[in-house]
Amino acid sequence: MKPRNTLVSALAFLVLALSASVAVAEGSKEVVVPVGPPQPRTVEPFQAQPLPPRTTDPSWLLFQDGVRLFGEKRFGESLVAFKKSVDTRASLFDRASADIAAATTTKEAGKAKDSLSELVKLLAARDVLPGDFEAIRGRSGDSLITEMGLLREKAPSGPLRGLIDATLLVVEERGLSRVGDSIDALKRAAADLGHYPEAEFWIARIYLAEGESRLAELQMLHAYDMRSSLELSDDRFAMLEALAGIYKSQGNLKDYELRLREIADASELFVGNNEYYRNSMERTLATQGFDRFMSLFRVQETHAIAAYSGLGLLYLEAGRPLAVIYLAAAVNAVLTREIAAIRIDVPGYVYTGLQDLAAKILADRERARFASDSGLWRDIVKLGEALATTGNRETARELWSVMASLPGKVDPWGKRAASALAGPRLR
Repeated sequence: MKPRNTLVSALAFLVLALSASVAVAEGSKEVVVPVGPPQPRTVEPFQAQPLPPRTTDPSWLLFQDGVRLFGEKRFGESLVAFKKSVDTRASLFDRASADIAAATTTKEAGKAKDSLSELVKLLAARDVLPGDFEAIRGRSGDSLITEMGLLREKAPSGPLRGLIDATLLVVEERGLSRVGDSIDALKRAAADLGHYPEAEFWIARIYLAEGESRLAELQMLHAYDMRSSLELSDDRFAMLEALAGIYKSQGNLKDYELRLREIADASELFVGNNEYYRNSMERTLATQGFDRFMSLFRVQETHAIAAYSGLGLLYLEAGRPLAVIYLAAAVNAVLTREIAAIRIDVPGYVYTGLQDLAAKILADRERARFASDSGLWRDIVKLGEALATTGNRETARELWSVMASLPGKVDPWGKRAASALAGPRLR
């Protein structure tokens, strides 16, 4: 199976905060609550393991060539490589689909119904003696893939050989779990693999790098239409983010907002049934301050940071109160990731306040770079502005005071915070 070509950082999930352990004394209904500040409850997202390198898929090798050439700014050669990878992938899996179709038109297919293992068994009866087949099954250890590999060594006739080759190819690309024992699932997987949305997306990036924004937009939409064929479904967020960037550059703020909302609305925080939780976040932030907010809540879906931030800034500019929750989510998500990074070096680290955490971020080059690249310092100041606009001046002052005290590394946002503190809103 080929390595996962991640276009965006890995998926993370929002969790409900504040879990406290309770113990009931034996024979008594008295509840004993542990002493100490409540810890935010988090659920670690599933971290998929990277796949081993592919060295046999020519379409993947061409894709890697395209990525390398793009990095070297050899855009013409990169474009050729990506287009070849698309064509090679289509040809490879068109053949696989044809082989599967040939096997499913045999008389044995009707008896097998939708069972892939049963169809293999029935087709094997054409070429392999019953005793030999049972020996192969015994050696396979209940693994259909091992069984197919052993049968392939017997040089079976066309229908079985084609079915085995197509199945092994699909499984190598997508894994057996996507197919199971279903012939229909195998057909769908082979059809999906005939598309190469990752390569199509990189073609759009080439157009964009060459200043062809309209071509890039159309190509990205084309790639996004193929999103069901993505190896990593979360890669669609990178496509949406890129499309949003094109619309923003064109001044098309309506479509810019819609694409960012598509990313944000797919996150755990903004699913419809989490409205109460979002309201709780806003209420805590407004009435109890930022440090309490960070102590109780964790936004772990880092793939949505840019969308949260973009929407927050857009709504702030438009004077909409929605700016608060989106900017709060963006800041919280970045700080949550920074806290996780700190805990790698200091396992016992506990958030005690924005001032301390900001100092720890700035003290480390990699953490400081991530904070800057993700717009953390800007979004903290802008969150203060959004809070001040909605009348929550104390929390705004809390944020601006921290930013104004930080060294010049955070400028111009430190200076912006100092100006805001001196402004008429907080006098």
